[in-house]
Amino acid sequence: MRRIVILSPHRPSRELLSRLLSEPGLSVAAMSDADEALDSIADEEPALVVVDARRPDEDQPLMLGLLKRRYPRQPLITLVPGRLRVFDGSEERVRDVRDGSAEGLHLLLSELQRATRDLLAQHLLRMLRPPTGEA
Repeated sequence: MRRIVILSPHRPSRELLSRLLSEPGLSVAAMSDADEALDSIADEEPALVVVDARRPDEDQPLMLGLLKRRYPRQPLITLVPGRLRVFDGSEERVRDVRDGSAEGLHLLLSELQRATRDLLAQHLLRMLRPPTGEA
């Protein structure tokens, strides 16, 4: 079963993101603590990590740095004020999204769902593709 790890220090954000990203055949683990998230990733590498960094938290920059250093190809979506940073394992794209209004939140969540579907599809293709040199 494919797995998404969500990191947000704010319970309402964890709950919203968990409900938004849950679907059949997908396990979603939402955590508030960066160390807990890194331990979970070390135990079982997820298909995707989502970090909600819209509100400042002292652990987030450290966690993102450690995650990128330990798992440089780990697909990652970071929610920052006004944009999504989407890393697919090789390149990062930034999707600008207005934030602060109900319309902006709706747009942000729609873009998050779209980026999540794209990264999960890429993950599935990597799993199904035979290693180079094998047919």
